[in-house]
Amino acid sequence: MLNRLERLTQRVGGSNELIDQWLHARKELLVSYCTLVGLKPNKEKHTPLNEKAFDNFCQNLVDYLSAGHFHLYHRIVEEADGTQETLFVAAAKIYPALEANTEAIMAFHDSYTETDFNDDNVFEFNYALSDIGEALDARFDLEDQLITLAFDNKIAALPTVANDAAIVRPA
Repeated sequence: MLNRLERLTQRVGGSNELIDQWLHARKELLVSYCTLVGLKPNKEKHTPLNEKAFDNFCQNLVDYLSAGHFHLYHRIVEEADGTQETLFVAAAKIYPALEANTEAIMAFHDSYTETDFNDDNVFEFNYALSDIGEALDARFDLEDQLITLAFDNKIAALPTVANDAAIVRPA
């Protein structure tokens, strides 16, 4: 996922400040996910849950999902509506898949943010965490399609930070 993000950043990076910030937020989310799941060489097979890493991941996750849904997706679809019909149709097909993906990811978030982890539920959590990794991978693929559509069609609805004070940035 990080390699794919790097390729996309090389392709579209610098074209729009909002997209650059979005891709940076994705990188932060991925790093927090990797930290949480312990993707490091020579790490013990079973390590206790790092609750600080889990909280950081959950915060990055909610911030990332919110930024996409409340700031960028709608703007791309709305702008595409005023351009080529094929572009609008493509964007309109991606958006519902992103909404379904968000619901699945938020179900994970809502299920585990108030959970006290112990030996009885840690394995279930690890399976759910693996499922979230797959859901994030699917989401990034969909978002990459949306970003590429916007970039390739020079959609004007992608404001820069300097000219769109109405956008509220996640904390």
